[in-house]
Amino acid sequence: MLQENYLEYLEKTIELYPDKLKRYLVKRFIQKGIATKEVDTSGQLCLDGMDMVDISEKALTEQLVTCIRQSKRACFFIEKWEFIKDYKYSVLFTCDDFAKILERVKKISPLNECYENEYLYTSFGEPVAYSSEGYNFLKFNLAFAAVHPLTQEEFLTKYPFLVVFHEEGELIEFRFDVLKRVFLSDRKEQTIYADLIAEMVEYLKVHFECNLNPLDLDFMVNVCKHDNNVKLIAQYMKLPSGGNAQLEVGNNQEYVLPFLGELRSLLSDNQAELEKVPDFREALEQFMFEMEEMSDYPWIELLWENEIKTRSIRVKFVFNYMNNEYCLIQHYYSNVLIGMERMNYVIKYVVNHRNDDTIQIE
Repeated sequence: MLQENYLEYLEKTIELYPDKLKRYLVKRFIQKGIATKEVDTSGQLCLDGMDMVDISEKALTEQLVTCIRQSKRACFFIEKWEFIKDYKYSVLFTCDDFAKILERVKKISPLNECYENEYLYTSFGEPVAYSSEGYNFLKFNLAFAAVHPLTQEEFLTKYPFLVVFHEEGELIEFRFDVLKRVFLSDRKEQTIYADLIAEMVEYLKVHFECNLNPLDLDFMVNVCKHDNNVKLIAQYMKLPSGGNAQLEVGNNQEYVLPFLGELRSLLSDNQAELEKVPDFREALEQFMFEMEEMSDYPWIELLWENEIKTRSIRVKFVFNYMNNEYCLIQHYYSNVLIGMERMNYVIKYVVNHRNDDTIQIE
C-alpha cells in the first residue's frame, strides 16, 4: 500500500479512539520526545538531534493526527504499541509441535523503525514480528474501507490481528478488537469474528504447517469453587429440565449468584438445623449438584478482584462460540488499564490451572 494511503488509514483509525486512549498516546509522545506542547520562540524544536512536533494550541485529536503526519517516530510508536495494547477478544489453541513452529516464527522479520505501509492488506498477508519476555507476536494489519449509505462519508480503519505464541504453557492465542458494523455487510455481521478466526487457522496451517487444537476451557466453570480469588459473577445455564436461566450477582458485594448461590449460603448458615433433618439436607444438596453438574453453560463471567476496584479483571468465556470447538474470551473494557497485562494475567491463570482436578465429589 502507498505510504500516503497508509497514513490515511492510520489517521482515520486513531480519530475513533476513545479520549482516554488519545490522552495516553499524546502523553507518551511527549515523554518520548516525539511531540511537545511548549512553545519554542527560536523556531527550532529538537531533542538529541531529532525534530519534535509542535502540538501546542491544538485539540486532542488534532495533536495525534499532526504527529502521525509529521513524525515517522510517532507511527513507529503506534505500530509497536499495537503489539502490547489490550484487545477485546482472544481465543486459545495448542499445537502438536510448538517448539518447531516457534522456531519458524522467530525467523519472521521483526518490527523496525519505519512505516508498515507494505504490511497493510485487505486479507491476511505478510505479518510483522515482535517479541518480549516469552511472548512472541505476529501482527497482521488488515485494511477495511466503507462509505456511509446516507451521508457518503468515507470510513477507513487499520485493524491489527495478533497471533501470540506463549512460551510458558506453549499456547497460541489470537487477539483482536471490535470491528465496527459500518465495515460489514449484513451477511458478514453475525459471523465476522468466527470467519477471521477460521481464516487465521487456515493461514497458519498453510504457511507454518501448524495444526491448531482449540484449548478446552470447560474447567473454568468450576475453578472458582476451588479458588476464592476468582468470583463467578454471571452465568447462562441450559438446565436438565430443558429450561434456561441467566444468573448475575448484580450489585451484590458478596458476589453470591441468585438462587443456587443463595441456596448454598442458606445451607451453610443453617448447618445445625439441617443436621436434624438429614434426608431433607441430602435432597437439597443432590438437587444443587444435579442443577450445576448436569447443566450446560454457554457462557460464564469471572472476576479477579483487586483491592483497587478499578483494576479488577472481568472476563466472559463464551464456550463453543458460533458452534465451533473453541472458547471466545471477552475482556471487558477498563477505564484505567490500557496495556496487555490483564490479558496476560488471565492466560497465565489458565496455564497454571488447566490441569487442576476440578471434578466435583458427590
